[in-house]
Amino acid sequence: MAAITLIGSGNAATALGRALRHAGHRIVQVWSRTEENATVLARELNAMPTADLQSINSDADVYILSVKDEAIEEIVKALSLSGKILAHTSGIKSKDLLHASAHYGIFYPLVSMTKDTETDFREVLMMVEGNDEATLQALTRLAQTISGKVKQVQERDRQSLHLAAVFANNFTNYLYTVSEQLLQESGLSFDELRPLVAAHVRRVMEQSPFQLQTGPAIRRDHSTMDVHLDLLSRHQNLKEVYSLLTSSIQDLYPIK
Repeated sequence: MAAITLIGSGNAATALGRALRHAGHRIVQVWSRTEENATVLARELNAMPTADLQSINSDADVYILSVKDEAIEEIVKALSLSGKILAHTSGIKSKDLLHASAHYGIFYPLVSMTKDTETDFREVLMMVEGNDEATLQALTRLAQTISGKVKQVQERDRQSLHLAAVFANNFTNYLYTVSEQLLQESGLSFDELRPLVAAHVRRVMEQSPFQLQTGPAIRRDHSTMDVHLDLLSRHQNLKEVYSLLTSSIQDLYPIK
């Protein structure tokens, strides 16, 4: 089992730290910009906390950098990890941002993570990259201890999957939130929609989403869409979203 240092204490670092410790790995240190955040996660993982990048020691085998994308370059410049493996968890950024280290790569889980919920990584797609074969294989073996779905990928594939996930997960959840707020304005509950949502999710797990599209946009039901737009009269931004999504659907499904 590996000795691991987590550089970061947010959602991804927390979820990965829990999964790696549960798999039997030893978490050596947890770094965060704030001592309090480092201490909270380090205490949970039985590790040493630090808020000083210069205090990160060389006792670990793998250093997992799990911070905001914009902070990766800044933090890497302050690290000195000769001979160790350094990997970041970004779905978009290149592994070459870590080129100051001799051995570097990607350790990216395609899953939504929060501190408040336990993430079951067994079915999570773990994407790994490495700047050399030894690093790639080391990160692959590490990923296989927490997930049964590990894929060695090229950068463009990882970025494409990340983009698709934003549409499928982040944007979809935003639309659920809009639905909830519109219902609340009318004194209704999102619970009324849960059976509809659940049924669609079951179908989309088995069929192509392209084949499942329904609704007034694809039918060109303009009288219904006019009523919808009138109901959105107090929400100009949502009217624009509605119209843009309608146009996009109709572009994808032209009249035959």
